[in-house]
Amino acid sequence: MRSINPRDYYHPQDQKALRELQQIPGFSTALKAFMKMFSENMIRGINMSNKVQIGPRQLPELYALLPPICEVLGIREPEFYLELDPAANAYTMGDSIISITVTSGLVDLMNEKQISAVLAHECGHIACRHVLYQTMASMLLSAGANILGGNLITSGLQLAFFHWQRCSEFSCDRAAAIYMDGSETVAQVMALLASGSREMAERLDMELYMRQAEEYRDFMDDSNWNKMLQYYALMSQNHPFLSVRALEIKEWCSSPVFKNIMDFKYEREPAKILEKNLCPACGKPVEGDWGFCRHCGNKLH
Repeated sequence: MRSINPRDYYHPQDQKALRELQQIPGFSTALKAFMKMFSENMIRGINMSNKVQIGPRQLPELYALLPPICEVLGIREPEFYLELDPAANAYTMGDSIISITVTSGLVDLMNEKQISAVLAHECGHIACRHVLYQTMASMLLSAGANILGGNLITSGLQLAFFHWQRCSEFSCDRAAAIYMDGSETVAQVMALLASGSREMAERLDMELYMRQAEEYRDFMDDSNWNKMLQYYALMSQNHPFLSVRALEIKEWCSSPVFKNIMDFKYEREPAKILEKNLCPACGKPVEGDWGFCRHCGNKLH
């Protein structure tokens, strides 16, 4: 089994939002100020003093889920922690010393496969090199902004951070689907987080849940007014709406891009280009020396 390079699944909205974030006036100033005060030792100290570190001898059944994910996604194994929090959540922080934390609420809510999908999503943040900016956003959009000076984070920069964080989730959902060999478990995680109940989630009709997401997309496309209202509802959130993510990953896993990644992962012969000088995934013109389609990211050779 081969490791997958993140450039193969990096979502174009993620790339675009990151470029836009970096171009916002004040971003470089905020980054310099953050790097001046940022201490990984502070984060690591909090982790070691207030959480349970998971390892081969500490909660080994949870730890065993992590190494194979790291192998497939081609990353070094991060530190792994469990913290007390009834809300189901997982997050990744750090730069050179990276840690993944899962909450007790998440472990209680999900089965082993679903926890694996969540861990693969978090490892996707590491593979895509999101973690430093994610840590910066987490700190600067909360109490960290006051530490650095109240006016350091402008409203425009704040919204740009939230927008990039939401877009980055799409790349990491793809990482999770790659590890899980499809969208089924990833979409189940979204429904589980939406319902908040393992018992209820087991009774959910996923086809109807996907249809709900399609209806929401139609609702958004119905008018600019609806789009504006939904953007207003979303603009201060760091994650996209759950049903949107479920539908997005389901559709991506039906694409030739995902099939080619699976072929590469399992060392199968990749799909051939169907028509000369056209990408088989998006149909747009490609150059002979391109390894990947620069329009959609599909592997060409």
